[in-house]
Amino acid sequence: MAEFESRSAFEHIDKLAYEIGPRLAGSRGDRQAADYIRKQFENLGLKVRIQEFKFVGHTLRTKVAAALLALAFLLTLFLSPEFSLLSWLAALVLWRYLEKLLPKRVSQNIIAVKEVEAPKKRVALTAHYDSAPCTISFRLSLLVRFTFLPLVLVVTASLLLRVAGMIPDWPLVWAVLAIFFLPVCGASFIAAGGRRVSPGAEDNASGVAVMLESARVLTEQPLPETTMFFIAFGAEEQGLIGSKRLAREKLIPKDTLVLNLDMVGASNQPYVIEGNGIIRRVRTSEALNQKLLVAISNLGLKPKLWWAALAGHDHIPLLRAGIQATTFTFDAVGVDKLGQRIARFFRLPNARIRGYRYLHSYYDLPDHVNVETIERAGAVVAEFLKMI
Repeated sequence: MAEFESRSAFEHIDKLAYEIGPRLAGSRGDRQAADYIRKQFENLGLKVRIQEFKFVGHTLRTKVAAALLALAFLLTLFLSPEFSLLSWLAALVLWRYLEKLLPKRVSQNIIAVKEVEAPKKRVALTAHYDSAPCTISFRLSLLVRFTFLPLVLVVTASLLLRVAGMIPDWPLVWAVLAIFFLPVCGASFIAAGGRRVSPGAEDNASGVAVMLESARVLTEQPLPETTMFFIAFGAEEQGLIGSKRLAREKLIPKDTLVLNLDMVGASNQPYVIEGNGIIRRVRTSEALNQKLLVAISNLGLKPKLWWAALAGHDHIPLLRAGIQATTFTFDAVGVDKLGQRIARFFRLPNARIRGYRYLHSYYDLPDHVNVETIERAGAVVAEFLKMI
């Protein structure tokens, strides 16, 4: 009987995070990781498809947007009310279409499938393989996230009021707005990240490793009457680009059940993602979550639900496409004051912030990944597949 080998999974983590290293989407490391994953699937005899796509990098997009709006705001001090409003609205339109105007990078999804004739079930294991730019300051990122768009709306409203003749002393109002808006533009530019990129051992070489080792097990011992998909997503850290493209092009059937693996090797508390977002909320498939909770409990572990208020996961575009999907993860347990405040203010009982201290840092190395946790993750996948 085929068994999950945590040491073999750990070798994949070493390859991705140590030998290949940082895997910024569209970079040389990203291409090397995709090639490595493809070869692993092909060595298992799986049918492999590469879905290539183009995208604009998050760092470039954010920095250009911050600079564009800051410049447009500065111009409003010198232009007439009508031209100030027109120049500002033009900047907003350009911001909206930056995806079409800026130079693009290339990344890819690697899709492997083990087909059976007349399948009664279709199941997909997924994980993203790219890694993120190193976060300069988590607090700075939060400041930008919660203030940038509201301040853009305030500036827009102020310019409209000026055109209507309701703001006679524009230089004074502009100075007050500048005290808040220009520093936030600068913070957005800085928070977008620099040149350093995380090696991404936990986030998310761990998820890829568990997926690859589970693929080996399921190739040697297939599930009866079940078509299995194994999907390595690219450009997750750029805004879930890979999973969005997969969902848009409908490359897996709508009746596929999807278990996404994200950060499953460095901590000890198992979590099932209950939902994502604060204002625009996306709730995970409750039926699938219940099966996953039972599967984890059957192993003697104590799972918890997690509303990821400030994080996105690759199952979200699939949910929006009508596919049942959820995400499984491990995380550290500790005092989470920010998560508690978000939970109270927005009435999200299970809201919390990820506690892994090396997230999106240069220190997210295999040294911090635990072989025992990888083994537990493999056991959770196996138990979950028995139940669906």
